[in-house]
Amino acid sequence: MPNVKEKPIWKFSVTGRHTSNTQSVAEARGKSVVIDEPIQRGGTDEGPMPVEYVFMGLAGCTHVISNKLAAANGIAFTSMEIDIKVTMDSHGTRLIHPIDIPFPSVTLNITAEFDGPREGAIRVTEDLRDHCAVSKMLQESGTEVIENWTLNGVAA
Repeated sequence: MPNVKEKPIWKFSVTGRHTSNTQSVAEARGKSVVIDEPIQRGGTDEGPMPVEYVFMGLAGCTHVISNKLAAANGIAFTSMEIDIKVTMDSHGTRLIHPIDIPFPSVTLNITAEFDGPREGAIRVTEDLRDHCAVSKMLQESGTEVIENWTLNGVAA
């Protein structure tokens, strides 16, 4: 694997185009995804809803940053399952009235197996919320982000 020198501040772009009243196609780095609403909301259900992509991003960010933190703390994750439960206030998206906090709470149940000292794994659980950009974005918008970790079968 090539060694990538990451810049502390960098820019990237995402494009999107409308394909119907409920469906969009978005692209980043040449990869495309379909964003759609379920049939009961007038969509064709050909892809996740926009809000689901946010939390899919949270799962991916949690995984990647946890592994970076693991390496920095002398452990290695051998498996990780992330189950995210979201509470959404849809008053805004349903045009009932504007709201300040669309996601009052988000709970991540993270089950991981690891090799190395447990203290290193505990350090990952303590530091993750400060380094995952998606989690930080949610926290700063007023969302209560709860992380419940189970490490090698034991709750952290």
